[in-house]
Amino acid sequence: MTGTAGGAPYRRLPGGISCIDAAYVAPGVACFYLVEGAGEYALVETGTAHSLPNLLTTLTDLGIARDQLRYVVPTHVHLDHAGAAGLYLREFPRAELLVHPRGARHLIDPGKLVASAIGVYGEESFRDLYGEIVPAPAERVRTLADGERFEVGGRTLEAVHLRGHAEHHFCLWDEATRGWFSGDMFGISYDHLRLPAGAFVLPATTPTQFDPPAYRESVRTLARREPAWLYLTHYGALAFDPAQAELLCDQLSAYEALGGQQGENLDRALRRCTEAALQTLVDEDTAHAVAGQLQMDLALNAQGIAWRAQQLAASE
Repeated sequence: MTGTAGGAPYRRLPGGISCIDAAYVAPGVACFYLVEGAGEYALVETGTAHSLPNLLTTLTDLGIARDQLRYVVPTHVHLDHAGAAGLYLREFPRAELLVHPRGARHLIDPGKLVASAIGVYGEESFRDLYGEIVPAPAERVRTLADGERFEVGGRTLEAVHLRGHAEHHFCLWDEATRGWFSGDMFGISYDHLRLPAGAFVLPATTPTQFDPPAYRESVRTLARREPAWLYLTHYGALAFDPAQAELLCDQLSAYEALGGQQGENLDRALRRCTEAALQTLVDEDTAHAVAGQLQMDLALNAQGIAWRAQQLAASE
């Protein structure tokens, strides 16, 4: 879904939406969205500090002034989704940050987010991935309750709290396009996963807070509105097909069954699970090759499965 227009890494989508590459890890890994309503704009997701040049070039290319950007709305506070929130408030003086109630304090005072990420990646890699994390001024932060709506130039977006990936996650429903800005709740579907027989969607777990039953119910909640589109952060606009939701739920059930395995055994089992799911769309050899391109995502998913197993064991 990465396109270029006037030199900027973005693609114009139907319904007044632009998909902007976030310059995270590599092109086509993460994106964020510029949503227009009667001359006002909201950003859904932020990318990282490294995403700002792409955003500024896009605004210039489309003739959008800085004071037309009214809202910055990350679906949750993981740094590939919200890492530039404070920076954007500094850059865009009329913008307000809209965020899940459980996530607001982490963007106002991002010290714990930063320390946690540095603990995982190390200082140098953290800076390479995320750049500067700027605190968001508390007076410009507003939380969105479950079901709460807000307007962008008369265009209504609705926040729906959904669990399974993180406890501080909501998705945004856009009635104008019958589309969900799904964050990580409808998983991952990179460009190479848009296969001739249909799009393959991989679950997106996290090293903490992964909850397979809640995740499945969240996927079904998204599907029940019969959307036309899913605006994935990883990556781009996906035309909805109910089969995608079913395959995603099947994988989440399989993940739940893998919880007793650890280390390399878990890695191998997760790879087999992914290849089996891919074989609903492609032959065995192609499934093996495609799964091989998902090593980074499968490593993260393995961490989420292992964390979930540890939580269940500790509760017994």
